[in-house]
Amino acid sequence: MSKNNTQNINGSESIPIIIMALITVAILIAAVVLSYILISNPAHSEKKEELQKASGIVEIEKAVIGDYPVKIEVMGQVIPAHETLLKSRVPGEIIEVSPNFVPGGLFKKGEFILKIDPADYELDIKVKTAALNQAMAAYNLELGQQQIAKDEMKMLERRTGRKLKNTSLALRKPQLEQAKANLESAKAALEIAKLNLKRTNVKAPYNALVKERLGDIGNIFSSLDKLAMLVNTDKYWIDIEVPIKDIIWLKIPSSDDEYKKGSKAIIKLGKIRGEREGHLFKQIGSVNPKSRLASMLININDPLLLNSDTTDKSSKPPIILGDFVSVTLIGKTLKNAFRIPLSYIRYGSNIWLEKNGKLIIQPVTIAYKDRKYAYITAGLEHNDHIVTSDIITPVNGMKIMVKGKHEIMAGEE
Repeated sequence: MSKNNTQNINGSESIPIIIMALITVAILIAAVVLSYILISNPAHSEKKEELQKASGIVEIEKAVIGDYPVKIEVMGQVIPAHETLLKSRVPGEIIEVSPNFVPGGLFKKGEFILKIDPADYELDIKVKTAALNQAMAAYNLELGQQQIAKDEMKMLERRTGRKLKNTSLALRKPQLEQAKANLESAKAALEIAKLNLKRTNVKAPYNALVKERLGDIGNIFSSLDKLAMLVNTDKYWIDIEVPIKDIIWLKIPSSDDEYKKGSKAIIKLGKIRGEREGHLFKQIGSVNPKSRLASMLININDPLLLNSDTTDKSSKPPIILGDFVSVTLIGKTLKNAFRIPLSYIRYGSNIWLEKNGKLIIQPVTIAYKDRKYAYITAGLEHNDHIVTSDIITPVNGMKIMVKGKHEIMAGEE
C-alpha cells in the first residue's frame, strides 16, 4: 500500500474520536450548568421555616410577669403507713373466724377477727379463783392470830413488868406480810387468767385490711405463730425520690410538727382512674446510693374511701397498695417571675429578644426548670419580645424582621 493511502485511513479514524470527546465535554458542561441551576433555585417544596431563617424573619412572644408555684414531678410507690403482723397472745386452736378474715377483708377497730378455744382458760380461771379463796382464808386466819399475839404480849408485859423492845416477831408481823403477799399474788393470777380468756377473742387493733391470711379454723397456734398481715386503712404512704436540688422548694414538716401538712401532692393514677390529693409527710433523711435522690414520704388519708360519702367515691379513685403512681409536688411560689418554654432557652441561660428590629442575646437568671418550662427571675422585663424562631447564625445586634406576635399569659398552661 502507498504512503498516501495510509495517511487517509489514519485521518478518517481520528474524526470519530474527536467527536466523542466533544460530546463528553458537552455533557459535563450541561451537568455543571444544571447543578448550578438546581442549587440556585431550590424546589418549591422547601420548608417555609427554612426560608424564614435565611431571610431573617422571626416570630416572637410577649413576656408576661406572674406568680408561679414550683411543680416537681416524680414517681412513687404506694406503701402501708402501718403494717402489723398479727399474732395470738395466747396459744390454742382456732375454733371460729370472721367471714371477713380473707385476703382483702376489712375490719373496724376492735372488730372480732377470730376465736381461740377458751376451754383451757376457763378452767384456769376456776383454779385461780380457788387459789384466791385459799389465800384469802389464810390471810383472815393470820389476822386472828395477830389479835391473839397482841393479847399474849400484853399479859406477858403485865407479869414481868417490862415492856418488850422487839415486838415484830411476837406480834407475827412477818407472818401477816407473807399472808398478805400470797393474797395479792392470787388476785393477780386470777386477773391474768381472766385476761388470757379475753385474749382468746382476737380483735382488729385498728381499721384494717387483711393483706395476707396465715391461719384458719382448726389450726393450733403458739403465741409466736403468725395469724395474718394487717394494714391500716386510715392512711397510706407514697414512697418517692426527689432531686436534692429541689428540696429547697418544698415544705417539709419538722420532727416536732409532723402532723401538720407539708407541700401539697397531686397523685395521678392514670387517665381513667383520675387523681387523689395528699401532702408531703416526712423526709426520710437518706439518699438512694444508685439514683442519688432524696427519699420522702407522702401521706394520703382514707386511701380506700371507707370514710367518704357516695359522692366522694364516685369522683375519687381508691388507692391500691404497691401501685406505681405519678406525683406532682406543689412547692413554694415564685413571685414576679417569667415562665417560658424550655425551647426558648439558648445556650444554657440565654434567650433571644427582638428590640427595635434587632436581635439581642440576653443572659437571664433561671430560678427553676421543670419538664416544660423555665422560670426566670432576672434578665427579662414585662412585655419584652422573646424570639421563638430558630436562627441559623445568630449574631447579637443583627437585623431581624418580626412576622407575628403572641402573648404568654400569666398562669397559662
